[in-house]
Amino acid sequence: MILAVSLVVLVFVLIILHDVLKKKTQRWKHLSKFPGNPPLPLIGNVLEIGFDADEASNRLMEMWKKHGKSNFRLTVGSEEWLLLSEPDDVGTLLSSPTELSKPLERNVAMMPFFGNSVSTSEDSLMGVNFHMLDDLDHPYLQASSQVVSFITDNYFSYWRNIRPLFVLSPYYKEMMSIIKIIRNQSTEIIKERRKVLQKFIDDTKNNNKSVNIEVDKLIAENLSDDACLLDKFILSKSIYGDSIPDDVINEEITLVAFTGHYTTTMTMSHTLYFLAKYPEIQQRVYEEQLSVFNNDISKKPTNNDLTEMKYLEAVIKESIRAVPTVTKIGRQLKSDLHFKDGRIAPAGTSVLIFFDALFSNPKVFPEPEKFKPDRFLNNMHQFAFIPFSAGPRNCIGFRYAWVAMKATLSNILRRYEIFPGEPGTEPQFKYRIITESVNGIQLRLKKRDELI
Repeated sequence: MILAVSLVVLVFVLIILHDVLKKKTQRWKHLSKFPGNPPLPLIGNVLEIGFDADEASNRLMEMWKKHGKSNFRLTVGSEEWLLLSEPDDVGTLLSSPTELSKPLERNVAMMPFFGNSVSTSEDSLMGVNFHMLDDLDHPYLQASSQVVSFITDNYFSYWRNIRPLFVLSPYYKEMMSIIKIIRNQSTEIIKERRKVLQKFIDDTKNNNKSVNIEVDKLIAENLSDDACLLDKFILSKSIYGDSIPDDVINEEITLVAFTGHYTTTMTMSHTLYFLAKYPEIQQRVYEEQLSVFNNDISKKPTNNDLTEMKYLEAVIKESIRAVPTVTKIGRQLKSDLHFKDGRIAPAGTSVLIFFDALFSNPKVFPEPEKFKPDRFLNNMHQFAFIPFSAGPRNCIGFRYAWVAMKATLSNILRRYEIFPGEPGTEPQFKYRIITESVNGIQLRLKKRDELI
């Protein structure tokens, strides 16, 4: 009994000593220049964030308001977080040519699903179409709907980082089942595209047997003119001349196939919700559409038409600002990061761009509680609105995303008038890794009258 008590006391003393020594380091002196609640020994501010992952962003927003609606710090276990909501500091982070590593917590949360892929639909990007939308009960669609919730839980449920404990839980078995479905779909996409490519190569060789040309060069030229993203993965070679292994391609395709449709789908859903909520804004978007298409509502939009949709673009941006599709991005610092005001984020810190706070910052967006698309028709700070990130690691698909969103919304709004759903169906947003409404986005559509 005495021995047990002595061990408990010893452990307690060591924990307190570790905390005291930590707060005497230069690293802590840098961090303490930022406001933040005092962390408890060993666990930091974990209790303040709570254990409900769906409520974590709301708790963080409360901390942001408490600390003057500015950058603030907190400690999560042994990790130090610095959350940014000032455009100048966001620019300092994203413009760094060396600070490119994603936060440890983000990697731990996403790696089971997407492996070591870069962080980024099917038909134009992959060159094949499985017509999954013809079957809304398709296993891939069912599994995809659970991915965001699992990643968010992995991010904020700290015990899941203890792998020997996590693998024994029912959550792990369910997660692995979802991962298997998603990766099997990616495997099928790769297999089908390889068949298409091989047929093209065989046909090209057969059709040019009697022609004195370099067939391999001809194949490469023809493919480069009409290649999809997946082709580039399949046909690429490593620096040693080897083909890229299918498991590596699978990780990239799994990520692109998921994020390429999910983030844009969520953004379009949120935009339609706000257009239904504010009919005067919807009418203005419709009038812009009539102007762009010269009253021909059946016309397919060209790139020039999409460029002319300035107000629709402003509405999409304001929808993202009001309900951020992606709630936070960040970097794991390899070196000290110096901000313009003289403060320093020390090496090893997880520096997060907290979009919920940045987009609600009244110094950046006056009257942030109001839905005002016109704010995006004026100039603003370069790093005030960067939903696709910026700098060396910005989203590789942001141009495709804008084309897809504007073209899709244009086609819908030219043909239908959008109304809110029935009473009691107001969206219940959960600010996960990607913001979702747990009860969906319920809207009503009315076909517009044909223009004469």
